[in-house]
Amino acid sequence: MGNLLFKEKLVVAFCWGASFLFLVAGCYDFFNSQTNISNLAISTGVAITLFATGLIPQMFFMPFKSALKEIQSPILVKAEIQQYLTLSGIVVSSIGLGVQLLT
Repeated sequence: MGNLLFKEKLVVAFCWGASFLFLVAGCYDFFNSQTNISNLAISTGVAITLFATGLIPQMFFMPFKSALKEIQSPILVKAEIQQYLTLSGIVVSSIGLGVQLLT
């Protein structure tokens, strides 16, 4: 992480901080307010997605066309792991949203 610019470090800190807040708020709401498991799943999915987004801070400072064309390398893990985290966060959020809509 030492080779990142200051603004990229800020993006990483913001994404990971927001991820932590989503996860803590979802767990707190689930355990204290006795809400549905679907709300916890949505919060967890969003937290995982935000955490994975923070692994590629360069994406926020690129033009939109080049961000879609070029493959960005994550800062701490392999690209496959970052993509797996993003996809799993989206799937968990989608499952939680689907359960919430069905009940």
